[in-house]
Amino acid sequence: MGDVMFAELLETYRRGLATLLDRTDTDPFAHVRPHLAGGDLNVVNLESVLSDNSVLGEPFSRILIAAPRTVDLLVGAGINVANTANNHALDHGEAAFARSCALLEERGIAVIGYAPGRWFQQEPVVRTVAGRRVGLLGYNIANFPAADRDGVMARAAAVVRAARPAVDVLLVSVHWGEEYTNVPPAHVVGYGRRLLEAGCDVLHGHHSHQVQGVHDDGSRVFAPSLGNFVFDQKVEANRITAILQVEVGPEGTAHAWVPCRMNDRYQPVPAPEHAAYLADLDAKLAEALAGRGAAGRDQAITARVQAGHRDNRIRMRLGMLAHFWDFLPHLAAIRAYRRSPTPMFSVIRSSADLPGGGR
Repeated sequence: MGDVMFAELLETYRRGLATLLDRTDTDPFAHVRPHLAGGDLNVVNLESVLSDNSVLGEPFSRILIAAPRTVDLLVGAGINVANTANNHALDHGEAAFARSCALLEERGIAVIGYAPGRWFQQEPVVRTVAGRRVGLLGYNIANFPAADRDGVMARAAAVVRAARPAVDVLLVSVHWGEEYTNVPPAHVVGYGRRLLEAGCDVLHGHHSHQVQGVHDDGSRVFAPSLGNFVFDQKVEANRITAILQVEVGPEGTAHAWVPCRMNDRYQPVPAPEHAAYLADLDAKLAEALAGRGAAGRDQAITARVQAGHRDNRIRMRLGMLAHFWDFLPHLAAIRAYRRSPTPMFSVIRSSADLPGGGR
């Protein structure tokens, strides 16, 4: 599955997913539990920390941070692997991040990617499933400058090659690419090919908020982005999501989509009517991997990303105006946030933003 975030965005402060979970007994996974029940490893990207402390003041201390008790939602749904390597991991400080990782591990959820004192994963977390050793790795290059992401991916490919002989199955989870597009950019396709050639069996991507298809050659599975799964957004294009079921056996790989759509309560609900849409994305991904139509595709991606960010800014301002009284006590803080050149959210934008420079 793609991005899971039990928190709220600034424009939905006191009106979004975190408030819904606080005031009701909503189970985000209620409609997909049967599909998760059979999974040996249920993997998500956890897009916000689970913590009760933040280095930020109000109202920002309530944005992109989820209550510690929401770990119960993950456990109850059978989710047992969480990637934490993403651009929001340190939005609320190192202590909040450490608290989140501790909660996950205490409840038996494997933490891959970032962890306290580990800002580049050098060795896989290993889980034994049906007598087979499964290695799990996580990385983040979302919003990184090109040279920086090249360096991180080169290091990741070296880790994959070194880990390959010690495990039976190797899954790599990567936060990368561009937001608001259902087609992966060329650099994601190139990095993906490199990781697969290095020995990755299942390549699990996220960050774009939209599903970008899957490619399965019978021995390796590449999903550049699985979009949102549970997320504080109601943009229609970002509501279409899916569970990607992958089986890795002695004969090779097999996969199946469970198409879903996130409803008004932020719950993914099986939606077979979107199967054709996912199949079309699979075909577009195959074209990208084959190197066909690259120039036109990159131009279309750029235009789509720019439009997505523009529409999101407009939506954010309209949402805040519609609930002006919620924001009135915090107007001075919000104005200062708008004027500040230092990002308050999505603070990880390069290796230099990580403790120890990403070591």
